[in-house]
Amino acid sequence: MKNNFKEKYDLNYEVNPHDNCVKYVKAFNEKKFNDYLYDDPCVKSDYCNSLISIIFNTNSIDQSYSCIENFVKKTKNPEKLQFCIKIDNANDSFVKDYLKKHSKLKTNILVLSSPKGRGYIDLWQWVNFLYKVSSKKSYFVLNISDEMKVKQTGWDTKLLKYKSQYPDNIFRLRTSVYKNRNYGTLDECGYAPDTTAIYTKKYLEIQGRSFSPCFGPDNGQQFVAYYLSKLNYPRHFQYLRDIVINEISFFGQGTNKGIMNDKLYERQLINYLLWCNMFRQKFQEDYVKRARKIQLAIIKEICNFKLIVHLQNRKLYKITFHEDLKNETKIIYLSYKINKFKYFIQRFNKMNFFKYHTAFDRSYLIGISVHFILKYLKIHPKRIFTLVISKSSKTDRLDTFYLFLKNNSFFEGRKLIFPIDFIKKILLFFDIKNFILFLIFLSAKTVLFILSTIYNPYNIVIILSKLSRYRKSSVFIIQNDDVDQSKTIMIKGD
Repeated sequence: MKNNFKEKYDLNYEVNPHDNCVKYVKAFNEKKFNDYLYDDPCVKSDYCNSLISIIFNTNSIDQSYSCIENFVKKTKNPEKLQFCIKIDNANDSFVKDYLKKHSKLKTNILVLSSPKGRGYIDLWQWVNFLYKVSSKKSYFVLNISDEMKVKQTGWDTKLLKYKSQYPDNIFRLRTSVYKNRNYGTLDECGYAPDTTAIYTKKYLEIQGRSFSPCFGPDNGQQFVAYYLSKLNYPRHFQYLRDIVINEISFFGQGTNKGIMNDKLYERQLINYLLWCNMFRQKFQEDYVKRARKIQLAIIKEICNFKLIVHLQNRKLYKITFHEDLKNETKIIYLSYKINKFKYFIQRFNKMNFFKYHTAFDRSYLIGISVHFILKYLKIHPKRIFTLVISKSSKTDRLDTFYLFLKNNSFFEGRKLIFPIDFIKKILLFFDIKNFILFLIFLSAKTVLFILSTIYNPYNIVIILSKLSRYRKSSVFIIQNDDVDQSKTIMIKGD
């Protein structure tokens, strides 16, 4: 049981797209699918002359057909669409019925049929695999769910107008219900991302071979956009390439439609575990790195670098410029490293489930309890007890939670960090959180650094001189406009 429980929620598990996976391809003017292996080259799918590749997972023949039919009926040029879809092959009759029905649709379709595996928890990985096999000639890419439908007739002609909106073809179009939202914190990117953003293929290709390094694809790309908006802060010029459009919008942007009770609780639990996982430092550094790659690609279109070196061990890009007017060389460092200590404090301070993961304002203690139950006990709170929020006292709620904790049989197969009796003490005296943070600040490294500086003041001079040299070329102006500062293009280094 212990091993099964661990494997069930193992977030490091990697799906193998070659494992019993068949690729079915049908071109616009064909009435049946041809089958290939996952990595097999296929000209009619690899080089489909499509305007957009639309990616989604499904396990419903009717829902999938209805979704594609809607896009096709409302398009002027269905031959310019490519649909890339993942289905399960646990049932042979399901695959046959799926292909038979979808062969009637006059558009380009690629289907990956593979084992179900662990199910929902790994579906995000198939977005990467579908993206990898999508047409190299598609100008745009859109990741959706099989519940979504486009509202506007002739939406493809509207989309075509945005082609080459930027000469370098690096941008994304925001179309979701959150399209007008400005993001002030990382957490907002998690619970309110632009779920139906339309990306240029180049925007994604610059970042690497995957759509996202972890769950979820839309959240991940919102992180990238967030970091892009911060790279040059607080300068006038930004590298963010988001375009809000109103000509294209979608029905069915909600999630978990038709899922109830235990299935819903399990889905919400998995979502939260995946949510916490995408906030891990290594993934956030990946998102910053993706943003840096986009920034570099944009700058390359504006001016020529003398040299770009990726210092992987230091997690930064070293850029060397040559200024003709001054006949001198300048160096800019663009880092994608996240300070472990600072980031730990930030995330530790945002454990309140309701405030930072759903944007609802509820009791701090309840929010922490829900976070603990979901992340460490890996069970939905509604399966344990009903959280009483309105009139019950703090002590009553803690006693209820403590009674649950005393049920030791529940913890079989679950690895806990703290002894059960100690948990209640932490909850009862959780106001000491700020004191704990203070102790963390006074870590051994910090104390040793302070002592070495006190007993050897010359260290301060060395540190300041290094910082001075390091910051000397921290800003490089590519294009100057004294009248309109927003048109002054510059790079802010680290």
